[in-house]
Amino acid sequence: MQLRSISLTVGGTPIGQAVTWSYPNSDGKIYVIPTYALTLEGSDASHQRVTHTFEVLRFGVHRRTTQAKPTVVGLAHRQTHTIKRWIPTYKVHSFRSREDGAWQVHGNYLIHDGPDDPSAQLYATAGCIEVCGGPDGFVAFNKLVVQLAGSNKSDLARQLQQVGASGCMSITYLAAVAPPIQLL
Repeated sequence: MQLRSISLTVGGTPIGQAVTWSYPNSDGKIYVIPTYALTLEGSDASHQRVTHTFEVLRFGVHRRTTQAKPTVVGLAHRQTHTIKRWIPTYKVHSFRSREDGAWQVHGNYLIHDGPDDPSAQLYATAGCIEVCGGPDGFVAFNKLVVQLAGSNKSDLARQLQQVGASGCMSITYLAAVAPPIQLL
């Protein structure tokens, strides 16, 4: 079965703010990073165009070692990738989340659960796309992906695997200026 195509577009202009800490080695400080719009587009079973926008983290404050100076990380250049894998065993590292799993963009760049309220809930990222909103924002995102792809599998776990392996989903990062380090 061929699934319907889905396109994700990460905006290049900030839409809000999130609070974060330097990951994976905290320096005890709280930083402010921008949030961006992620637009999900596809067609439903009736071939009607569906568009939904999610708030996401795109950049993070990274501190490789306890002696390292924090730097901003994330994908800033315009680029497009085909999503080819759903990782069901992925768990968020910087915060306790019950929304497991991640879409692999490429290498260690993933799409996964993010803070329910990015301006109040401390999350950290090393440049992954982290879907905000909740309490089940990433679950809602994944259910919409499965619906628009038209998966014929019997349960959500199998549907996510099918979509991930199909190559029907792509993500485009619009060019963005990496934000400066900003303390809260």
